[in-house]
Amino acid sequence: MATDSEYRVRFVREANGPQRRVRHGAITLHAVVEKLKPNGRVRDKTRLGSIDLEALEYDLVKDRNEFWHVTDLYLNLFDVPPEAADVVCEYLSQVVRPVTESEAALYCDCGGRLRETMRPDE
Repeated sequence: MATDSEYRVRFVREANGPQRRVRHGAITLHAVVEKLKPNGRVRDKTRLGSIDLEALEYDLVKDRNEFWHVTDLYLNLFDVPPEAADVVCEYLSQVVRPVTESEAALYCDCGGRLRETMRPDE
């Protein structure tokens, strides 16, 4: 996928070694964004977030949240313009679903704690 003539993003599959395979499964996906020269050659590239295929299969909030946190961090460090970053994230979200507010609240158990703080004093 190309965002325009300057950026390209893709996923790279990496087979996990025997020890990593025990906890993370057989394959890890790494998102990579590349900054291109006008002739189409790669000027610079950086790895974004990584996620295990098993985490995608089980739709784990923790792993998806970590993927998006790291991706946002590296997009900012790589100095990708906001318009291009939006396109990159749109492409990546086709594979790694962003964490919704309600999922984040349930994952952090913020909903229960918020309800406790909103109870009137008895």
